Amino acid sequence: MLPLPPGLVSIVPVTTLPSMGTGLRGIASVTSERATAAGANKQAVIMGSVTSFTSPSSTGQLIIIRSRSSTTMAIHGKDVRISLLLSLALISCVANGADHLAPRRLLTNLCTFDVTQHGVKAGVGQCKQNAVALTKVWVQACQSVAPAKVLIPPGTFEMSPVLLEGPCKNPIIFEIQGTLKADTDKNAYTDRTWFAFEKIDGLQVTGRGTFDGQGASFWSSSKCVHQNNCHLELPSSIKFCKVTNTVISGFTSLNPPAFHMHVVDSTGFTAHSLTITAPDESPNTDGMHISNSCNVKVLNSKIGTGDDCVSVGQGNTDVTISGIQCGPGHGISLGSLGKYKDEKNVNKVLVTDCKFTGTTNGARIKTWLNSPNLKATGITFQNLVMDMVKNPIVIDQEYGSKSPVPSNVLLSDIHFRNITGTSISDAAVNVVCSKTFPCCVDMANIDLVYKGPDKLPEKLECANAKLTFTGKQNPAPCPCRQ
Repeated sequence: MLPLPPGLVSIVPVTTLPSMGTGLRGIASVTSERATAAGANKQAVIMGSVTSFTSPSSTGQLIIIRSRSSTTMAIHGKDVRISLLLSLALISCVANGADHLAPRRLLTNLCTFDVTQHGVKAGVGQCKQNAVALTKVWVQACQSVAPAKVLIPPGTFEMSPVLLEGPCKNPIIFEIQGTLKADTDKNAYTDRTWFAFEKIDGLQVTGRGTFDGQGASFWSSSKCVHQNNCHLELPSSIKFCKVTNTVISGFTSLNPPAFHMHVVDSTGFTAHSLTITAPDESPNTDGMHISNSCNVKVLNSKIGTGDDCVSVGQGNTDVTISGIQCGPGHGISLGSLGKYKDEKNVNKVLVTDCKFTGTTNGARIKTWLNSPNLKATGITFQNLVMDMVKNPIVIDQEYGSKSPVPSNVLLSDIHFRNITGTSISDAAVNVVCSKTFPCCVDMANIDLVYKGPDKLPEKLECANAKLTFTGKQNPAPCPCRQ
């Protein structure tokens, strides 16, 4: 047997290990080819400060030598080197009812919490009980000393509002394979949010399941039908608040009472490969509303809803929206901006490589009359295709009210580039800027063909703006009214 170097922790007979199950604190995988000397089905386990190695085919004495990155053991005189995948243990998974630790999970380093093993039940009449059970299992997963996954398995589960809150000890995954249905009792919503993820670093929300907001039970009571100036009194389906380094992908958001998703006060947020769906007449069902956030990407998703496919609100910096199939809906919008006094500036927004089908608007900027002083700069809409869109290009700085006071939102460094397709309105380009802050707008390679019911020429309408034209321009340029 090899001499024992510094760092020896303990010498444990292999035959005593089965009695130590409740003391497990971690797991590691065998990586050396020489590990085969110890037998099949090997598993290295950390027990508090004692590291042990189990092997069904091995007997006798086990020597454990602990180091920062690896552990050397001697079994029957043959040394085995393993690399610790987890410095602290996964027994919290076992003790808390997580999935059995199969070799597959050793590779992914995940401790999986199946919510149906923690009190979440399919069927009707389970909203409140399921919300309580989910919140409890989330806390266990969040505090796991190993990276954890909360799993919604196949099935349909009713759910009252929940807050899934950090900070968590490790990155965490919320995987939805089944369908979650929102509580339709309006009195259950005290915070105007159904599913809230807050204060989490390293969150992933993924899976092929569905968040069903059951919006049809709410929309008839909405005050926002055909109104711009209304308060959003109905709950959003999913809210991400104060999250960092977040990735969401794969799942479907269906029929929310209000917004599908709201991203607020967050940094490093990426959404991709989503399906976001609601009827075109559903009120205020923005696909994703982003506010007061930095480094946000919304990519390669299909969004058809009753309001903006994506809306970029106040306080944002560095937002990229790319590869979106938008329709039905109100297009992709910067704004509205300037409705409230405490709003912040917007900087660097890119909308690129998107297609709009049958939408009310395409690329739109909207700011309120009588707004506080704000700036929105570095805004680019490029490489867009319009298919029978009513208003393909819109800047509307007279949005939302009948106030005689102009908007005080200063727009600068604004670009519309390489935008083609068809319009069902003869005014394919409509730019109305603020009388207080006339805007300068770059128009490059615009080709929008009128396909409406009347035989009208395409036209560009413009007020309080200086437009710079390069490349093809259809509709043709014209002077702006002041």
